[in-house]
Amino acid sequence: MMNSWNVMDFIIVFFSMVSIAFADIDLGPIKILRVLRVLRPLRMISRNPGMKIAIQSLINAIPDIGNVMVVSLLFILLFAILGTNFYKGKFFYCNTDNVPEPYSSLIDNKFNCMDYGGDWINQDQNFDNIG
Repeated sequence: MMNSWNVMDFIIVFFSMVSIAFADIDLGPIKILRVLRVLRPLRMISRNPGMKIAIQSLINAIPDIGNVMVVSLLFILLFAILGTNFYKGKFFYCNTDNVPEPYSSLIDNKFNCMDYGGDWINQDQNFDNIG
């Protein structure tokens, strides 16, 4: 009877050996095999029964974690919609580089800005959309 942990150990060792053997050759598929070296720490799990139980518990908790993430994303969406309703269009400002100095203090809205030759610009970070 084959243990799945032993099969995983064999796969990790095999691909590590292949990767080391072809380290001098610059082939795309061989570079992909180097990524499998990340699985080396998983070999420790097969030797430690406490770690096996912890990892299996984490794997069993994934659906519940997904449910919590969905609820969290709904709350974030709710606050994003609320922020958009309150602050949409509030972050525009007048770029007064082209406006003569005595008139820059008179600008308080978009139309005054355009009349005196300024540019009505929105901030990079704003609440004009949910994104």
